[in-house]
Amino acid sequence: MSAVTVSELIQSALGELEHPEDTAALPLWQEKLLRFANEAVVDLYETFRPWRRDPLPLQNGKLDLSALPYTVAKVLGVERSGMRVPFCFDTDTNVLRVPGVSDGTMTVVYRYLPKTLVEDDDEPELPAACHPLIVLYMVGRFSLINDAQGLNHASAAMSLYETRKRRLKLDLDEPTDYQITCRW
Repeated sequence: MSAVTVSELIQSALGELEHPEDTAALPLWQEKLLRFANEAVVDLYETFRPWRRDPLPLQNGKLDLSALPYTVAKVLGVERSGMRVPFCFDTDTNVLRVPGVSDGTMTVVYRYLPKTLVEDDDEPELPAACHPLIVLYMVGRFSLINDAQGLNHASAAMSLYETRKRRLKLDLDEPTDYQITCRW
């Protein structure tokens, strides 16, 4: 599944909930569904801890993390030509020092924080495989606020959400979890 926008997520959730999808009904449900979508993004982020590899110019032995395309939650490693190199934080937590190297391009491997979804054209900053899970979460949470029939639907949606999340976790693990490193 390709990346989707907030508007498409809301339309999908309304379709699952069998609510009208016309433009007049959308403002009635959009605020709640947007809040539920952001809850799902936070839950999925905490589960999958998404990571990226992005190149960053090294200047005077320092890497400026604020130049990365995403907000850094945790630096997992720094690489040069595919090999890990030692690094440490400078006095500013947005700057890394790479001892023994002064200039060049380094690859920073890091966990990032996804942005809060606000606008209709915002895309969740999670892997595309997570997007259907966001819709499931929205449907489950929205169904909780309805009558008894909604509770049954909510239970089924949230159960399916948790099951699919567990299955997807096996595919979206950190790059260093299964790596063997010889330090001798």
